[in-house]
Amino acid sequence: MPDALRQQRLIALFAAGWALLNFPLLALWDRDATVAGLPLLPLAIFAGWALLIAVAAWVAEAGPPDE
Repeated sequence: MPDALRQQRLIALFAAGWALLNFPLLALWDRDATVAGLPLLPLAIFAGWALLIAVAAWVAEAGPPDE
């Protein structure tokens, strides 16, 4: 993957992460509910954080496309 495209994707991922872990979307998960005994808000934060790390690793490690 060309460096310019990789950089654009990482910047877009940063913006998506900023929105995901910011107040308006986090307020959706602030409920008195549990999943497998875990409160919903910390579980949602951890899941979103893990997803961001996985996608960042996938973008950063993507090799050149096969032609």
